[in-house]
Amino acid sequence: MTNRSLLLPCLLMAIVGCGGAPADPTTTDANHARLPVVSGSQLTQYVQASDSPVLVEFGVDFNCPRCAQTKRDVMRLRDTLQGDIDVIRVDFNANAQTVAELGGTVCPTYVLFDRGNPVLTRSFPVSIELLEGEILRQTADSGK
Repeated sequence: MTNRSLLLPCLLMAIVGCGGAPADPTTTDANHARLPVVSGSQLTQYVQASDSPVLVEFGVDFNCPRCAQTKRDVMRLRDTLQGDIDVIRVDFNANAQTVAELGGTVCPTYVLFDRGNPVLTRSFPVSIELLEGEILRQTADSGK
């Protein structure tokens, strides 16, 4: 396969997000916690009603090597920020247009909302440690 023939599949993955059919929920590893999931239609209401800033991971729980690669780090970030920042997931594939409108480019994309407004957007690849630092700076600057 030439580099040119790889271009279309790579572009499709970046545009479409994470592929595959949903995994059977009974095969989910019970030892791995999952982020709370909010539907795309409830996202605006959720972030506007929150008393805390909200970090949204636009990703999926299945068949995405990039999401799987960052999953433990995101769960650690959620635990570290607990009480100050709410961390949730919204399905990337079902909300790709919203992700694009927020400046996201690929699954997973992380968007920080403060007082209902998007204030920070980062897409994979992103260091979770750098993301954490940016979140802490952003929320410190906003008075949270």
